[in-house]
Amino acid sequence: MKTKDTIKNVAVVLPAYNEEKDLPALLARLRETLSNQPFGYRVIIVDDGSKDRTAEIATEAAKTMPVHLVRHGVNRGLGCAIQTGLSEAVNHGDLIVSMDADNSHDPIYIADMVNHMNTHDTGFVIASRFQKGSVVKGVPFIRQGMSWGCYLFMKSIVPYKNVRDYSTGFRGYRATVLQKLIQRYGGKLVEESGFVCMLEVLLKLRAIGAKAAEIPYTLRYDLKEGVSKMRILRTIRRYFSVVNRYRNALPPKSPVAATGRPIPVPAVQRVVVRLDSGGTQPQSTEAS
Repeated sequence: MKTKDTIKNVAVVLPAYNEEKDLPALLARLRETLSNQPFGYRVIIVDDGSKDRTAEIATEAAKTMPVHLVRHGVNRGLGCAIQTGLSEAVNHGDLIVSMDADNSHDPIYIADMVNHMNTHDTGFVIASRFQKGSVVKGVPFIRQGMSWGCYLFMKSIVPYKNVRDYSTGFRGYRATVLQKLIQRYGGKLVEESGFVCMLEVLLKLRAIGAKAAEIPYTLRYDLKEGVSKMRILRTIRRYFSVVNRYRNALPPKSPVAATGRPIPVPAVQRVVVRLDSGGTQPQSTEAS
């Protein structure tokens, strides 16, 4: 059944910290995959204080595809990069898709997310490792064990209808749902700095009563060339902290209304790079 809110534009958020090895391949896949889709797209790259060529690669890509580059002057952590990216992207798309910038997520599944949103009354959709048909390639055994442990623990402590993958960064959010989330939490949309921020966002979506769905996908960790930035023991500790903080945050009796007003981006040093109308040189602006 088709919904009244057809997805016409997608904003893809890529939080990136020292991703010069993997970002070029991912951007090429995004351009190839999304250029011929029936919906428009824009890529929001948040360079979180990288010390390599991440920003240069994004700027170069903006000459051949619709790219916004937002730069943090210093490394602030994945959580801050997600907050910046979602807040920026909510004004650029009907669907906001977050992906890892390490090339482990295949852009082909963005079309599946759009198709799901166009046929279901869903607030957000998760590319899940725990749905029938999903495949995981190249993920170390200890990381797979953590993922399964996280799933079993979360389902028993903070159950969320239709959700099995609580920690993945590959998700698609309706802009209207993100607006509700940002209006409720504002600058504290993401308070966790590390990988646990994706769980935090999910539990906040649970608190506003957003409808969830999952689709199967193939996680290609074997395509990742850069090293993992996850600190396993710290991540496990933070999981417990976030669960304790939000386990009793249940959906409100009446949904938070979205006003449709533009959502401000948190105050950060930022540089936005975009294609001009002629598709030639990128334009840049800065603000603090």
